[in-house]
This record gives sequence, structure tokens and C-alpha cells, in this order.
Amino acid sequence: MKWRPAEQLMVELVALNMRRSDDLECRYAYGIGGAQALLEAWMASSVVHCICADNGEPLGVAGLNGSVIWLLGTDGLTATPQRRAALALGGRRWTDILLEESPLLENWVLAANVESVRWLRSMGFKIATPEPMGPSCQLFRHVWRER
Repeated sequence: MKWRPAEQLMVELVALNMRRSDDLECRYAYGIGGAQALLEAWMASSVVHCICADNGEPLGVAGLNGSVIWLLGTDGLTATPQRRAALALGGRRWTDILLEESPLLENWVLAANVESVRWLRSMGFKIATPEPMGPSCQLFRHVWRER
């Protein structure tokens, strides 16, 4: 997989093919669908990269808005063991670079999204106890990594 600056078409393709877990997380946390959340995050963030398959297919979009780090993707992002390993390695490298600019990276992840919690932990994020959040009052975990 390759991390490259996100272009509008890439962002739109990920929005149209977003994995169900990311769409639900956005609905629970913010009361809007994942596609809308992705487009809003893309426009509001200072850093945005697209994670592409080796053939150029957009698989995910990741960004930073203030201290809030985020990633929304398609099912293809973690479809194979090789892609999961590449995402873990690429994500760790990317967050290491971001920490050179920002002393804190943080977000909230749906507690039921075990795959995302595991991935964040593997990248060195601290994981808080689940708490109700958003209009749905679903359980979310605050996650953070400091310089």
C-alpha cells in the first residue's frame, strides 16, 4: 500500500465504498453518515493522505485536524493479512511523522470496533475505558498518543 496526498476523486471513492463499521461509528458519534463525515473531515484537516492499493485503488483516507487524528476506509483496507500488516506499518510511520509536528494525537473509537482498537494499540496509542458519547450514547474509547 502507498500513502499519498488525498485528491478529491480519491476521497469521493472511499466515501462511496466506506466500510459499514466506519459509517456506523460516524452515525453513533456525530449523527451523520460516514460519507458526509469523511468529506467534512477532508475539508477541515491540515493534513490528509489517501491509502491506496498497489494498483492505485483508494482504500482509505486519513487526516489530522488540530490534535484529532482520523481514518475512514473501505473493506479493502484490511481485506488481507498483507494489507493489515502494511496498514499497521504505514500507520505507525505516519503517526511518528505527525508527532514531530503535534505533541498530541487523539480521537474516540467505538468500543465495539475491536479491530480498530487493536490497530490503534499496536501503533502505540493509549486506550481509555469506554464511556457513552454522541447522540447515540454508544460506548466509545478515547485514544491518544503523545510525543
